[in-house]
Amino acid sequence: MSKFIYARWLITILVLAVCLSWLGSSPVLAATPTCSDVLEIANHGQHIVGDYVTGIGHDELGWSPAGQVGEAIAGEGAAIPGGPGPGFHFPNDFAPGASFCNSQSQAPGFHVP
Repeated sequence: MSKFIYARWLITILVLAVCLSWLGSSPVLAATPTCSDVLEIANHGQHIVGDYVTGIGHDELGWSPAGQVGEAIAGEGAAIPGGPGPGFHFPNDFAPGASFCNSQSQAPGFHVP
């Protein structure tokens, strides 16, 4: 077998092996959407849109919002532009963003058990 044919054969086998390993793997999925059980919401987006974008509140917003966002901000912009950011989370010892709802998070601050 010539070196060229051997190299082609080896590349073909490697490509097939990679493709088969990719097809056999499954994506990592969370058991529940982030923060849904902690805040009793559909997902973390409901909290962000309800509390920081519209100011309606995540309890009142419902999910998925249908027309409520446009009505609530009506050309005025977000209720809390950029969200509360580190000015809320860190002084109150909450882990930043949705990580406070994730017990595996390595972020500093309080995590909901």
